[in-house]
Order: sequence, then structure tokens, then C-alpha cells
Amino acid sequence: MKRWFEDQAMRSILRNTSFLGLSKGTAAVASLAVLALAARDLGPTGVGFLLLVHSYAMAASSLTHFQSWQVIVRYGSRPLAEGDSEPFRRAVSFALGLDLLTGIGGMLLAMALLPLLAGWFGIPEDLRTPALIYCLLIPTMASGAANGVLRALDRFDLIAWQSPIDAYARLVLVVGAYLIDAPLLVYLVIWASTDLLGDLYLWSAAVRELRKRGLLKGLWPTLRPAGLDGGWRFAVAVNLTASVNSAWGPVARLLVGGLLSPAATGLYRVASSLIDAVQSPIDLMAKAVHPELMRQDPSSARPWRLMLRTMVLGTLVALLAWGLISLFGKQLLVLVFGPQFAPAAPLLSVLLILPVIATLAFPLPAMFYSLGRPGGPLVANILGALVFVGSLPFLTGTYDLMGAGMALVLGRLVSLLVMGAQLFFLYHQQPRAKVGVEAERQLG
Repeated sequence: MKRWFEDQAMRSILRNTSFLGLSKGTAAVASLAVLALAARDLGPTGVGFLLLVHSYAMAASSLTHFQSWQVIVRYGSRPLAEGDSEPFRRAVSFALGLDLLTGIGGMLLAMALLPLLAGWFGIPEDLRTPALIYCLLIPTMASGAANGVLRALDRFDLIAWQSPIDAYARLVLVVGAYLIDAPLLVYLVIWASTDLLGDLYLWSAAVRELRKRGLLKGLWPTLRPAGLDGGWRFAVAVNLTASVNSAWGPVARLLVGGLLSPAATGLYRVASSLIDAVQSPIDLMAKAVHPELMRQDPSSARPWRLMLRTMVLGTLVALLAWGLISLFGKQLLVLVFGPQFAPAAPLLSVLLILPVIATLAFPLPAMFYSLGRPGGPLVANILGALVFVGSLPFLTGTYDLMGAGMALVLGRLVSLLVMGAQLFFLYHQQPRAKVGVEAERQLG
């Protein structure tokens, strides 16, 4: 394993993961405190209403925006590292155009559909106007270009500040709301304002970095990917993948609210917040792995070896966190969120399978993109999401809230297996002279 850390790409991944890990770790503490205070003040039903409004805007953004950061990393990272900034500029301009199109389009679509969908998702009449106003944030949520610029420029330290700024600003405001026993509407204003603050920070950091490096001149939103071979095809593929991925997060919470109740959404969210804490190291490593894989020669053994090494390291880290949650999960639920959230404990025991799946799955999408096969994760996620959404009504009807967790685990497992099978065949299709015997013994 010592040889792993002599690899420059591996050291870069670990360095960037540490930046993100420090920020996410401190932000996770604040986020748990925020959710705990809101849960104790509003109760399962009240916090469920809060999360339904927030999840509606998040789901609309996730379903419509184009994951434009992937375009910048895909087309701009390697040329920029080699001293050619023109492909990077073209990729950023295209990403800005995608953000503008999908941000405004997603906002208008979400507002138009809200009167039709709100009742089914469990959003009551008195919260529909606040939910409509919340949708005004959707254009700023489409901040993929800013994220992609900072990733391509290897400024993960600046990205790392976004989560703490958002989380601690929200914590300060929520403490005040908790002390004065504020109504639900105040909590909605806090969630909206801090979401906006985090997004504006990311944009300002990206603009400052571009100006400092002399890369700001000539950038202008465009929907013509000039010089980016297969730009629209790639953008559409990663957008569809991201849209399908939203089924696991905000869309899942909306479906739980519609099939069960707003209170069930609250219980589902507090249980998944602990699972998110377990998966956090994996998510952070995934963000650091992606640009490094983009810089590698896809016909060589290096990206395959890098993928396998990060999977092993991610598994070791996640297993430690998984053990802690499995031992003390129920006690944490009661201690942090209050005894009224104890019914979420059975769901927590089911969701604990997710970090195991995540440790095996996290580098796979980046590997597909580095090989120029963006359709691989899309196919896998469509099949997984179909299994999740299709099984959700039946499993919740039989097992109530625990069934929602079962459906989520089943869908994620299907997605992992489909991606793994596709990569297995792709690996064996590579010329052996280029890939090397067993990708240079895989971990050697």
C-alpha cells in the first residue's frame, strides 16, 4: 500500500479529500444541530412540511439542470493542465449557457406544476405560496459552472468553504428561531436565505479565481459547444444521469410524503441524515477522484488502478463510520432529535446497507466519463431508479416507513450491479498491450 501514496494523482486525491473532509465534517456537526433544533421545535410533522417545501425546489433543480461542472472537467481539465486554456474557456462558456437555460427553465416549470403536485406531495394550502417563492432560488442552485471551474483549477480548498458557510449561518439563525419558538414560516425563510448565501459564495469564488488567472476575459454564456466534440451528447447524458439520481434524495422525500405522510418525511430525513454522515467521506472522495480520472490516459492502466485503490480506501473509512452508527444509531436518534423520532430506528437499520453500496459505487461514474462512455451510469441509474420507484408503493404498503428504506437499498444495489457489469466488459474490451496484465495487478 506504500506505493499507492507515491502516485501523484493519489496524493492529489487525498489532499483534496482532506480539504473537503475538514469542511464537510465541521458542516455536518452544524447541519445535525440545525436539524435537531428544528425537529425539536417543529416536531415530525412540522419538520416534514419544511423539508417537503425545500425538497420540491431541490428536486426541480436536480431534474432540470445539466450538471454543467462535468462539462468543464471533461473538456477543460486536461488541456488546461497541458497549458492550453482555449478548450477550458469554451467549456466554461457552454456550461454557463446550460446553467442559465436550465436555471430559469427549471424555476418556471416548478412554479407552473406546483398547484398540480403540491397536494399529492403533502404540501398544505397555507404553504403553497411560500413554496412558490422558494422556487425563485432554483436558478442559483444551478451553480454547476462555478463548481466545475474550481474543480478544474484544483481549488478544492475554496469549494470546501461552501458547506461551513451555509451550515453555520443556518445554525446561528436556527438557534435564534428555536429560542423564540418561531413558526414554520421563519424556518423556511432561514433555509432559503442560507441556501442562497452558499450558492453566491461559490459563484464569487469562481469569478475571483478566473480573474486572478487571467481566464475571465472572453467568457460568455452560449449553447453552441464549439470545439467540444460531442459536447451536447455528453451534457445530455450526464444531465439525464443526474436527473435520475435525484430520485434518491429530494424526490424520494417527496414520494414518502405522498405515499405515507409529512411526519413520515420528517422521520425519513432524520434517519437518512445519519446515513449521510456515514457516506460523507465517500462522497468527498468521489468529488476529488473525478478530475484526476479525467486527467489520465483512458487507454492505460492508470485510471483502472486509481479507481480500485480509491474504492479500497473508501471502504476502509466507511466501514469505521458504519460500525459506529450501527452500534449507537438509535441512541443518537433519541439524543439528537428527541424521543418522538425514535420510530425512525428500524428504518435506520435498513439504510445502513447504503454506505456499503456507496463505497463500491462511488468511482464508477467518473471511470465511465474518463473512458468517454457517459451513457453507462445513465443506464444503471435509470434501471435502479425504476426499481426504487416501482417497488416503493408496494414495500411502503407492506412495511410502512421501513419499506421506503428497503426500496431505496434495492434500487441502489441494482444500479451498482449494472455499472459493475458494464465496466467489467469495458475493461476486457481494452487492448491487453495498453491495459497491462490485470491492470498491473490492479492494486500493485
